[in-house]
Amino acid sequence: MDIEELRSCINSFSLDKCKKGNQGFNRILIQLFGFLGHGKSAFINTCIYVLEDGEYQNWAKAKEEDGGSTMTRIPYKLTRNITLVDNRGLGKMDGYETGEIFAQLGNLLPLGKVDWPKGFELVDRITRAEKSMTTSDFIFPVFVHSVKTSITSEEQENIKKVLLKSRDLTGVYPIVVLTHKTSGKLTDTENAFRDMGMERIFSFENYTKEDHMKTRGRHEEVLKFLHEVIKDVQFRIEHRPQDPVKEIMERKSFVMRYIHECAKKAQQEEIEKQKFMEQARLQRQKREQEEKINRQSERERQDRDMEMKWKQEELERGRQTQLVRQNEELQAELERLRKKSKKKWRIFR
Repeated sequence: MDIEELRSCINSFSLDKCKKGNQGFNRILIQLFGFLGHGKSAFINTCIYVLEDGEYQNWAKAKEEDGGSTMTRIPYKLTRNITLVDNRGLGKMDGYETGEIFAQLGNLLPLGKVDWPKGFELVDRITRAEKSMTTSDFIFPVFVHSVKTSITSEEQENIKKVLLKSRDLTGVYPIVVLTHKTSGKLTDTENAFRDMGMERIFSFENYTKEDHMKTRGRHEEVLKFLHEVIKDVQFRIEHRPQDPVKEIMERKSFVMRYIHECAKKAQQEEIEKQKFMEQARLQRQKREQEEKINRQSERERQDRDMEMKWKQEELERGRQTQLVRQNEELQAELERLRKKSKKKWRIFR
């Protein structure tokens, strides 16, 4: 399909047109998630710009420099049946932040400002939001990553875990969107995500305020991405029985278990940390005691050495005094003998 055919297909898409009907869903909710500053908001601007084919605007308030600023969950309606959600970016992939991300992906929290609560604070928020949960959204996860940022082996393992958990949560393999594709090692980044088991990877150079001249290549890339999402949703609805109410309750149970496991792990880590700190304290105390004993022993040794040195010096002084006295006595005796000899010599003469 050409650009106009793709745009028309996306704009006219309706879940009602699926072979088995909408099965209780009335829109696709494309949930964008990933690290802060990797271009999620700019990607939303790009999608709207391409689909509307009008003037460029900063609809998602994307920062043109790196860093990221989204602190809220904000929906952006692409068509009557497709909505993009700009979720708050991850600062780090610890249990608390990924728990929040899973709650957002599962559509278990209301839109608006996002905090990173610890432990069961998130459980309380999910419980309070239960009555306002929307069950008619087909959740589609999309992980956004900037090619500018290389992935270490440790980060790759953590990202893989989050992606697979996202799949288990939503029942959909996440699509990976790579941004800033001309500003880094694109092939290496694509291979890293393939090593994580991700099959569908799209790379983009987002339109921006400074660079929004329309090009066929960028338009086609965005439209093919959205078309791929539609095809995947249609396939899943047509080949797997759907129960939106049951699915959201399963997502809730999944996230609750994850939070409980993270809290339990954090508690165990805290216990291990305290144990390690106690061992370190005891070792430090033992080392300090040994150092104190060593210092005391050293002082005693120095005192003994000083005393011995003093005694040796005292003996040496006594010996020198005795030698001087003996020498004086010897000299005196020699002088006496000399005088006596001289006297005898005069008598003889």
